[in-house]
Amino acid sequence: MLGNEESTNMRKITHILAITLLMVNLQLFVSEKAFAVKDKTVLDCLVKPEMYIEISSPVAGVLDSVLVKKADTVSKGQVLAKLDASVELAKVEVAQQEALMNNQVYAKGIKLSYARRKVKRIAGLFKENASSAQEQDDATTELAIAKTELKQIKLDKKKNVLKLFLAKAELQQKTITSPINGIVVERYLMPGESVQNQPVLKLAKIDPLLVEVVASANLFGQIKAGMMVEVKPDFPANSSYKATVSTVDRIIDAASGSFTIRLALPNPDEKLVGGTKCIAIFPIKTYKKNHLHYNNSADDELPEDIKALLRD
Repeated sequence: MLGNEESTNMRKITHILAITLLMVNLQLFVSEKAFAVKDKTVLDCLVKPEMYIEISSPVAGVLDSVLVKKADTVSKGQVLAKLDASVELAKVEVAQQEALMNNQVYAKGIKLSYARRKVKRIAGLFKENASSAQEQDDATTELAIAKTELKQIKLDKKKNVLKLFLAKAELQQKTITSPINGIVVERYLMPGESVQNQPVLKLAKIDPLLVEVVASANLFGQIKAGMMVEVKPDFPANSSYKATVSTVDRIIDAASGSFTIRLALPNPDEKLVGGTKCIAIFPIKTYKKNHLHYNNSADDELPEDIKALLRD
C-alpha cells in the first residue's frame, strides 16, 4: 500500500516536472514583444495658414485703387488699397493754413510788450503827478486785455493744430493697409465700386503656419505645450521641419475619443504651403499590444518520455 502511494507521488512529481519543462521549451513569440514599444508616435496632420483676415475700410466710400492682386506677398503696414479722398485732402489743406498762426501770436506778443511798457511809463508819470488816475487805469486795463488776447490766440492755434490732426486722421482712413505679413488670398472689389461694411481683400498669415493634429485620448496628458515635433509635409516632398506645440485642447471629444493639438511651424522663406497634409512625429513612446502565437512545432522537440507523460 505504501509502495503504491510513493509511486503515485513520484508520478505526480514527474508530471509537474514535465509540465515545467514543457513551458520552458514552448516557443512563444511575438512580432517584437507582447507589447511593442516605439520611441516615437506618428500622427496625421494638416498644415494651414495661422490665420485668415478679411480687410475692409473703416469708413464708407468709393474705391479709388487696389494696389495688390491675388497671390501677392504683403508686409505689415503696406498700402493695399485707397478710397477716393478728394474731400479729405481739401480739409487737410484748409486745416494746415488755419494752423499757421505764428504771425498772429507774434502780433499779440508785441501788443503785450507795449502794454507793459505803457503801464510802467504811466506809473512813473503818476508818481510825479504828470498823469491822471484814469490814464493809469486805462494802461492797466490794456495790459490785462493784451495778456488775455495772447492766451486766446495761443489756444486758437492749439485748436487749429488739433483740427489738422483730425483732418489727417480722416484722410488716413481712406487708405487701407495690411495688419500682417502674409499673402493675398482673395480680391473682392475693383476700383470704382462702393465700399460699405464689406471686405475688399482677404489675407492669410503663413509665417508661422498652423499645424493641426488630432490625437487619440490615450495620448492625453503626454503632449505638452512647448514640445518640439518633427513635421513632414506632403509638399515639398521628402522634407522635414521642426514645429513647436503651441496649444493642446483640454477637453476630449466624447464622440470620437480624441483631442486636438496645434503646432507653430516657422516658415520665414515661405517654402511651405498651407492646405497640405502632413505627418507629425512626437517624441513620446507608443505601446501597442501584439497577438501571442503558439508554435506547435515545439511539441516535436520534447523528449519521448515527456510526451508519454503528457499523454497519460
